Amino acid sequence: MDRVITPGEYLSYLDARLPGLVAGAHLYGSHVLDDVVPDSDLDVVIELSSPAEVPAFEGADVAVVLAGSLEKPVFDVTPLAGEITPVLWQQLRTVGQTVRGTRPSCPGTAADVEAYCRDNLVSYWKLDFDRFREVLPSLDLATTIPRESLLWVGLGPARLWHTIRTGEIVSKSRAGELAAARWPDLPVLDLVASRRGSDVPLTVAHAEASLELFDRIMADVTT
Repeated sequence: MDRVITPGEYLSYLDARLPGLVAGAHLYGSHVLDDVVPDSDLDVVIELSSPAEVPAFEGADVAVVLAGSLEKPVFDVTPLAGEITPVLWQQLRTVGQTVRGTRPSCPGTAADVEAYCRDNLVSYWKLDFDRFREVLPSLDLATTIPRESLLWVGLGPARLWHTIRTGEIVSKSRAGELAAARWPDLPVLDLVASRRGSDVPLTVAHAEASLELFDRIMADVTT
């Protein structure tokens, strides 16, 4: 999708298809972390007054819960659709923006958030990077690769690293800046520039650097 959809546009779409059911809508992600770029999704949690299937909408990344669920610990909530995590709860509690309904309390602890981030580095990211580690020797470092996939793997672990170290949740771009400041020998700022719209050629060499960044992150959070 070439443009960023607005909360009002999305809510109008839902209200036309689920009249009277959308009790709450709460933004998180790039829209509240000052990191909206042309292909940013609208990250939103929708509260419904009764169970219903929320229709898909291109450009919206949606989690759906029953009204009142955001006043409970995340582990006590079963979403109607999408994924909910301690990191999401913390965003809603601290920097989230309520565009319909009452601002939620989203109870949780810093320990829950840190534990989730540490587990995600191993259970999700390590599996991807281990697979890449196996094929990397067969690749030409000068070959260009798809921008979207590289930005995902290059900046995602840095967000978890910063949250583990500080408790703060930051955007992908800010995480890249922080990782680049910590490890200036790696071309992480190329990824940040590409995310923000600069025409920076991204190659297998950047993917190799992303693997190196991941290894350094793992070493940093386990020492």
